[in-house]
Amino acid sequence: MKFLWVIALIIFVIYMIISDRKSKNRKDYKEAPTPSKNPSNEPLVKRWWVWGLILVLIYGFFVSTSNKAENHDETYKTTAPHSIKPSPVKKRKKLSDYASKKVSKFIPVKNTAKAVTLAAGKYKVGRDIKPGRYVIKAVKGSGNLSNSDFTINVILGNDDKGDQLTSFTTNLVKNDKIKLDWIESTSFTPTPDKYTYKTKISAGIWLVGLDIKPGRYVIRPIKGRGNLISEDGSDDNLNEILGKDTEKGQVSKVTADLTAGEVILSTIELIGLSKK
Repeated sequence: MKFLWVIALIIFVIYMIISDRKSKNRKDYKEAPTPSKNPSNEPLVKRWWVWGLILVLIYGFFVSTSNKAENHDETYKTTAPHSIKPSPVKKRKKLSDYASKKVSKFIPVKNTAKAVTLAAGKYKVGRDIKPGRYVIKAVKGSGNLSNSDFTINVILGNDDKGDQLTSFTTNLVKNDKIKLDWIESTSFTPTPDKYTYKTKISAGIWLVGLDIKPGRYVIRPIKGRGNLISEDGSDDNLNEILGKDTEKGQVSKVTADLTAGEVILSTIELIGLSKK
């Protein structure tokens, strides 16, 4: 929009210059004893409404620029990043890299995770955080939790009525890089060694066959809104925005067959799975 305001201003200035030059070359302008006192012959550059129009065009340019910045900030605050339907991310690892690829070959062992609390900053798994499975929470403040390949990219906080998540459960693998932005204090708590089937799932990365019993389900958001994505090892099975506001592209429920080995990524505070 601001580009159009600039174009309009340039075109009008050019028109004004050309028009004034033509007026000065007119015979009646040259013969007039006092051309400036004749409104019809007065150059455009000396007319008050011309400068008023130029000021309007300049004002429109700055207003459009300001609105664009405000809209960008508002979009980030209210919809970023987990209420936007995801698009494929270049070089993103498969979700299965954060869980077992084959449930039949997965033997639960002692979780190697170790509890730690970190401030805002960049950290490396294997150096600053032990590899393992964690429940991650913002202890103080709120902000963005992400990793180097964008498999994890959520807003952590303590306001579960907005776009913040009160927790995110995931496996952290060696050499992965974790980034904490704007969060004063974040806790990483190891999950229990024992896996149990769940019908209510908080935000995180989960494995069908260990966390969720394989089967056909109707999945609904219980609290919050966000993305629900799944991979079965070779292809995407689910890629939806779940929520209660259908006018904003959200769906209130989705039906899917969940198979053993399938990995689920949810950026929704809490979802429910009902057998179908």
